Amino acid sequence: MIFLIGLYSLVANFVHPISPTLYKLLNFPDYMFGVAFAAMALTNFAFSPFWGNLFNRYGCAKLTAVAFFGYAFSQYLFSVATTELSLTFARFVAGIFISGISCSQIIYQMKNAPEDKKGQYMMYNATTVAVISPMGYLIGGFLGDYSLKLCMNAQVIGLAIIGILFLLILDDPETQSNPITIKEFLSQSNPLRGFIDARKYLTPTLVSFFIIGMCAKFASTCYDQAFNYFIRDQFGFPSSYNGMIKAGVGVVAFVSNLTVCNYLLRNTKVERSVIYILGCLMTLSVGFVFIQDKIPFIALNVVFFGCNSVYIPLLQRILTKVSTPETNGMFVGVYNSMDAIGMVCGSLIAGFVYNVNPRLAFVVTAVFFAASVISAMIHYNKLQKA
Repeated sequence: MIFLIGLYSLVANFVHPISPTLYKLLNFPDYMFGVAFAAMALTNFAFSPFWGNLFNRYGCAKLTAVAFFGYAFSQYLFSVATTELSLTFARFVAGIFISGISCSQIIYQMKNAPEDKKGQYMMYNATTVAVISPMGYLIGGFLGDYSLKLCMNAQVIGLAIIGILFLLILDDPETQSNPITIKEFLSQSNPLRGFIDARKYLTPTLVSFFIIGMCAKFASTCYDQAFNYFIRDQFGFPSSYNGMIKAGVGVVAFVSNLTVCNYLLRNTKVERSVIYILGCLMTLSVGFVFIQDKIPFIALNVVFFGCNSVYIPLLQRILTKVSTPETNGMFVGVYNSMDAIGMVCGSLIAGFVYNVNPRLAFVVTAVFFAASVISAMIHYNKLQKA
C-alpha cells in the first residue's frame, strides 16, 4: 500500500504546478484557484463517510482501484475544460474519488498493521507522501513548461495504471459483514449521518482533536493554494520553478520525518508535541506577511513545509489511539470529513482574500494555525485531567 500510495503521490501532483498558468491562459479571475480546489474538497467531504463505510465492510484493495479509475476520468474532464463551470464540475468529480483514495490508505493500515507498529507505519505513509509529492511537482513543472496537454495526459494515464496495479498487487484479508440493503448503506454513508453516529462516542477531548485537524488543514490549505498562485502571479515564476521549490521541500520533509517526527512519535507524548509543531507553523506564517524579497521568502517556505509534513503523522497517530476496531471506519470518515471542511473553507477564503490583497491569505493562515494551537492545548489539558 505504501509503495502504491508513493506512486499516487507522484502522479497526482503533476498538474498542481501548471494550474496557475492554466488559469491565467484561460483568463480566469484570481479567485478561481480557490473555487476550483474548494469544489474538489466539498465532494471529498461529502463522500468520505461513504468510502469509509464501504472499505470497512468490503475491504480496501479492489475498491481503491475503482477510485483511481474515477479520478483518472475526472482529470481528463479537467484537461478539456475551457470554462469556469466545466472546470469546477471536473473538480467536483475529482473530489468524489480522491476521498476514497484518502480513506483507503488509513483504513488499510489500521486493519493490517500490528498494533505496536501502527504509529510507525503511519509515519512511513506520511513520509512517503511528503517526499514523493514534491517529485511529482518537479516532473509536472518541467512537463508543463514544454506542454500543458502533455502534462495533463501523463497524469490521466498514470492514475489509470496505478488503478490496475491495485487490482494486480494488493489484497485484503477476508472480511465478514452482515447483509445490508442499499438504502441502509446509503443512509449510513450520509456525511451528516457520520457525525450523528459518532455523537455517542464523542467527548470534549475527541471534539477538540477533530477541531485541531480542521483548523490545521484550513491553515495549510489556505497557505498552499495562495503560495502556488502567488509565486506565479507576484514573482512571475514559470511552472518549473514551482516544481523545483517543492522538490527542495521534499528533501526537507524527508529529513524532518525521519528525524524530528520519528523522535516525537517514539519518545514524546504526541498530544503535547503537536502543540509545538503547530506553534512553529503559526510563527512562520506571520513571517510570510512581511518578507518581500524572493530568496528569504522561498527559504522560509521550505522550512514551513518541512514542519507542515511533521504534524500530519502526529495527528494520525492520535487518531489510532482514540479509535477502536469498532469505531475505526467511523472516526476515519469523520477525520477526513473535518479535513475536507478545512480544505473547502481554506481554499475558498484563500481565493477571495487574495483578490483583496495577495498577502492577506498568509494572515488568515496564521490566525487558523493559532486556533489549532489553542485547540491542541485544550485537548492535551483534558487528557491530563482524565
